[in-house]
Amino acid sequence: MSDIAEHEGFNRTFHNHKLTLGLSIPFDQQHEDLSFDTQARLAQHAESLGFASLFVRDNPLYSPHLGNITPNYDPFVFLSYLSAFTNNIALGTASIVATLRHPIHVAKAAASLDLISHERLLLGMATGDRSFEFPAFNIDDKQLTTHYQTAIASMRALWQEHSPHISNSLVELTEDAGLQVLPKHHNIPMFATGYSRQDMSWIQQHMDGWLFYAQHFQDQKKLATEWHSGTEHFKPFINVLAIDLSTDPNERIKPIPNGYRLGRHALLQTLKAYESINTNHIILRFVNNNRTLEDMMDEVGTYIVPHFQTHDH
Repeated sequence: MSDIAEHEGFNRTFHNHKLTLGLSIPFDQQHEDLSFDTQARLAQHAESLGFASLFVRDNPLYSPHLGNITPNYDPFVFLSYLSAFTNNIALGTASIVATLRHPIHVAKAAASLDLISHERLLLGMATGDRSFEFPAFNIDDKQLTTHYQTAIASMRALWQEHSPHISNSLVELTEDAGLQVLPKHHNIPMFATGYSRQDMSWIQQHMDGWLFYAQHFQDQKKLATEWHSGTEHFKPFINVLAIDLSTDPNERIKPIPNGYRLGRHALLQTLKAYESINTNHIILRFVNNNRTLEDMMDEVGTYIVPHFQTHDH
């Protein structure tokens, strides 16, 4: 068993040919900024219902041109807060913008959070997709491919030993120095987001899984097959899916941007179909503003989640 497979959050969330379900956070309701007390209560509720994970985005900056969107708190601070109110549910990032953060800072923050949460961190890593953020950090967007690769390699090295020798375009660490506190397994699961400006072969070799956007089913089947066939050992295929959950459990499926509008019976069949093509984890993002978030969580938790249980059952 590899070090990553021994990681508590990884092992509880991902198994080959099995699907588990997570939720996108911060929780929001009709674009209302819910209090941190409410965020913590809903996180506890998600855990009690059997959801496997909570995944938060990382976008350092906001622009009014983006409109009214879910608030973005610092992911490491927000997940550390939620870790104090939960016990088993995995805490994920979807995703840390690796090109806008120094790898030493990310490696230390991730190691700290993974230890604080008792190995529950699942670290999605992205190159970033908001063009106005790169000049703000004085980042050359023509170098994002190599920047991402170098950041990932640097973090891996920083977690391996207390005094690693690292010399690259981002880190010059040749003295007897490094992180004082290392992750338990000297590694933390990292997942590429989209292609992250890489070839799939690079992702298959260097990352612990792949977090991809919603696709038409046949496109996702092809992608999942190509992904799994190119990895030497099991590495999960993860999807983010928007769900407009109808109050009518029998409502048929209808495509919406990045997901579906449907009732719970069609949702169950849809998720079973995704499981049949070896999608290993789906992060649900509820988008129905005519129902309370808690109501939709309860319905999915009661009727859907028991079919896709975490791997401590």
